Amino acid sequence: MKNIFLKTVMVTAGLATAQLTFAANCSSTISNNAVGSLTVPAGATCTVNLSSVDGTITVQKGASLVLNNSSVSGNVQATTARSVKLINSMIEGDVQAPAVISLDKAMISGNFYCSPVTKLQSSNSMIEGKTVGKCR
Repeated sequence: MKNIFLKTVMVTAGLATAQLTFAANCSSTISNNAVGSLTVPAGATCTVNLSSVDGTITVQKGASLVLNNSSVSGNVQATTARSVKLINSMIEGDVQAPAVISLDKAMISGNFYCSPVTKLQSSNSMIEGKTVGKCR
């Protein structure tokens, strides 16, 4: 009986310390949170503050994303988005850039994909991967 009790306590303690992440839709603000993946619906604006995304961020047509002091352990897919702004944030995967992308003290570890219509604004930022395409 004592052995079963100890096993139950150990399993319960392990579950309590495991970090839970979830997929999320964002049309306003996410702060101090961890999500597994993130979708910004068409036309919406999402601001992510002091948070981490452990998966892909999909920014749908006409939507905007602001990452502020946040990290992404995946890709950002935003080719049809209105804009993406990274402030003191890091993306470990690739970025498919929208029409306007602003990088302020940001880092992109993967490849950066842009087109001739992509307007890139950058200040004190770094892209470690390849830049594919030509931004203006």
